[in-house]
Amino acid sequence: MSVETNLEMPFSETPEGFVQPFYLTGERDGNKTPLVRGRFARLTSPCQSILGRHDYPASINELCAEAMSLAACLSTTLKFDGVFTLQARGDGVVRTLFADVTSAGAMRSYAAFDTEKAKEFEPTGPAILPRLMGGGYMAFTVDQDAAHGDEARRYQGIVELEGSHLGDCAVSWFKNSEQLAAQVITAATKTDDGWHSAALFLQQVAGEGGHDTRLSEDELADEWHTAMVMMSSATREELLSPSLGVPDLLFRLFHAQNVHLQAPRPITDTCRCSAEKVEQVLSGLDAEQLRDMSDENGQLHVSCEFCKINRSYSMADYLSA
Repeated sequence: MSVETNLEMPFSETPEGFVQPFYLTGERDGNKTPLVRGRFARLTSPCQSILGRHDYPASINELCAEAMSLAACLSTTLKFDGVFTLQARGDGVVRTLFADVTSAGAMRSYAAFDTEKAKEFEPTGPAILPRLMGGGYMAFTVDQDAAHGDEARRYQGIVELEGSHLGDCAVSWFKNSEQLAAQVITAATKTDDGWHSAALFLQQVAGEGGHDTRLSEDELADEWHTAMVMMSSATREELLSPSLGVPDLLFRLFHAQNVHLQAPRPITDTCRCSAEKVEQVLSGLDAEQLRDMSDENGQLHVSCEFCKINRSYSMADYLSA
């Protein structure tokens, strides 16, 4: 059996970043029904460019990098036309952790934190949530754009910041919202070119999704247990290494369970801010708010938290509007 045997679409690994969907049909010969679905995200250029614009300490960069790959993975498990957001708020060093990605793969991320306290932390492996964020919550939100005559809608799930790593919160979310077993691991590292990250996600397929009825509950549990064992054998180096191709990595881990790869989805560093959006916000402010925001020369300076583009406007233009 070769790596290419179960490729449903040609694989092309983009340096910008990607999510690779795949599924496992189990050890039984001839079974073509998905028993476990998976996602593997590897982000290089998005992490490098997004974090390169921020002057974050290493520990914060690592947390943001892992949040980006996790958000990329989770966004492709849902069917939506809009924006998927991962946002955590804590009472520790890091107060806000944010990453979002559109259905087209445009990603943004930032963090708000105590600058002095953050200097005390250095990366020691996967970012440890309790040390960096303390207590709090993580919200997973889907903003569905209005399309085909439908109204815009928002779906949100919230879980407490429990567990050691970001992936633990995602597992809790899936357990609460879909009542399905899931597991995810994340990793991030800094190289000479900058930061990059990866995430590997597995989830049992729901019974109504087409489980092979020839398999008993015990056999299905065995398939899931095997997938979990193989997932846990993946090293940080394997997940992050650009020299190890994704088909090779997934075949190495799951070939005994018949891994099938689907079309990869690109992830890019793309901010959604614009001068038009800023001007619309300024037009909605009253005179007192405009004066509070302006400098001594009557200029309004607006900086995007994501892409760090600075824009300046004259307060007089909006007072007379």
